[in-house]
Amino acid sequence: MPPMRPGAPAAAPAAGLAPTPAAGGTWGAAVSVNRDGSDGDRFPLGGEFVVIGRHGADVSFEQDRFLARQHARIEPTTDGAARVVPIDTLNGVFRKIDGAVELVDGATVLVGREVLRFERVDVEEKSPTPLIRHGVALFGSPPREPWGRLLQLIPSGGVRDVRHLWDDEVVLGREDGDLVFSDDQFLSRRHAAISWDGAHASLKDLGSSNGSFIRLEAPTTIKHGDHLRMGDQLFRIELRR
Repeated sequence: MPPMRPGAPAAAPAAGLAPTPAAGGTWGAAVSVNRDGSDGDRFPLGGEFVVIGRHGADVSFEQDRFLARQHARIEPTTDGAARVVPIDTLNGVFRKIDGAVELVDGATVLVGREVLRFERVDVEEKSPTPLIRHGVALFGSPPREPWGRLLQLIPSGGVRDVRHLWDDEVVLGREDGDLVFSDDQFLSRRHAAISWDGAHASLKDLGSSNGSFIRLEAPTTIKHGDHLRMGDQLFRIELRR
């Protein structure tokens, strides 16, 4: 994933690449959000769908190297809402969370500049069998029973750090928390928390400046006011109500 630039597209869209409203009119708009939180360009959403991408899409950002040629599709639904359909499978589409959301095994989250994959820990990993050699038990750190782990994903496609989770709540932040990323200027002091209720994990933003995002792995219904991150672009979706 690209470095986090809160509320700001990395590159201005090429002129004249906003979609032309269909004969039936528009049903919404994708508003580009600037770095300072102000509104940037406004792209009408109309017709059967609107494709956002790097080249040859209805809305194109030719300088954004993190966008696929056709990155995602936004389309209206029969109930007056809309949904986003991820097309790109490399960087994907992220939605800003506005409440606690469940983390399924393999979910990818974006906080600050950190791209983290959540994984459940299986029974064998929770309680590993102590190593005994010639009747002598191996000395090591006190055993803990983690329920999950976070893998820090890096641009090479590899993993840098693996952080196991065992407390009922794990706070992520820049200065204060259980997992601290002190060099990430886009993280708030206490940014987000991952909670465990004994059966399910959930992610909650702690009022951070830049928000917390979760990657969408399937077509997903979106509502008026939702924020979507695609490549290095951040959009606020406005729907006619």
